[in-house]
Amino acid sequence: MRKRATANEPSAPVARVARPRGAGRILLCSILALTVWAGRPEAAIFAETLRVCADPDNLPFSRAEGPERGLYVELAELVASRLGLRPEYAWFLSHYGRRAVRNTLLADRCDAYFGLPDDAEFMGRSVLRTRPFLDVGYVVIGPRPLALSSLEDIKGRRVAVQFGTTPQLLLATRPGFRAVTFKLAEEAMEALARGEAEVAFLWGPTAGYFNKSRLGGAYAVVPIAGEGLQWHAAIGVRKGQDSLKADLDRVLDQLKPAIDALADKYGFPLGRPVSIDGRGGMLRSPERGVAERQLVELQEGVTPPTPPSGASPSTPDGLIRLGRSLFNQHCSHCHAPNALSPEPTRDLRRLALRYGSRMRETAYATITVGRIDKGMPAWKDLLGEEGIQNVIGFLESVQRAP
Repeated sequence: MRKRATANEPSAPVARVARPRGAGRILLCSILALTVWAGRPEAAIFAETLRVCADPDNLPFSRAEGPERGLYVELAELVASRLGLRPEYAWFLSHYGRRAVRNTLLADRCDAYFGLPDDAEFMGRSVLRTRPFLDVGYVVIGPRPLALSSLEDIKGRRVAVQFGTTPQLLLATRPGFRAVTFKLAEEAMEALARGEAEVAFLWGPTAGYFNKSRLGGAYAVVPIAGEGLQWHAAIGVRKGQDSLKADLDRVLDQLKPAIDALADKYGFPLGRPVSIDGRGGMLRSPERGVAERQLVELQEGVTPPTPPSGASPSTPDGLIRLGRSLFNQHCSHCHAPNALSPEPTRDLRRLALRYGSRMRETAYATITVGRIDKGMPAWKDLLGEEGIQNVIGFLESVQRAP
């Protein structure tokens, strides 16, 4: 926020006038300018701005153009108005949250970043946060009536999820859940509308907005509480901007009814979250999922595939084929069928080149405990010890020579 100068401050600017001819005219204009200065309200001294960090294409949160600007942009307009300021926007894609904050807020391109997680571990050394103004998280969405007491109520149904999100990882590691995975939440919602899924477990703001704007609110939306499923949204400012933070806290309290109205306008789920297991809770922000376009089905347990004729499951070739079949069922959506990914970072044929004699040990640990930060769940419960060994055997068979 540009610093507000007042007539009482030594650094207050002097009103500018056209250069007159003669000292008398200079004195007269100076007197008139000071007279006008003293009689004007502080907020009208000069055009001040509240510079807002925002994503240019991230409805229902924000958008640079179009009839719908998003909840954060409309809220920023209200906040700026209450502060007597004019909003100005620094647009930057928010796919990578920390990078977006570094390149906007911390680079002094803007003063306030709407929608940061209320989590001290998220850039807490550089950013101050207001009190939370909105709860957001994941939801289960399905045909009305949708009565849920826990996540167990959707067990056995076809559940649309977005790849790389907390729901996908959660269902992948729990027996009895059938997930159909999509690249985008909008694609999952379209599948729900076509009847290809019975319910969806998705990012609430996106699902709620799609339901309201595209489906006429036809589906019920139930927030789900649990680890990595719900979080509080706040406004972030740079460290040292305590006065601005206090102003924002004050205005957000005043705007609570308006925030609720905006949440309803954009379809944000406002109901009380249902716990996944009877305990619930508001925890850290989930990651925004991105991935290749792919639909994957995860079924309860693992039924050992029947190897092709001529290969006994107990022979080395038979075990490799079993491992390849398991790999293609559960891993190919990230690493391509038969592990033939053209992307070097996902190409598992390079494991021996990377890890040498530690390849089997590394693969076993990764498959067993997962890499949650990279979007990979732990597979030990789903594959079992024998299945993991078969997958590793298959991976060993496709390693590239040094």
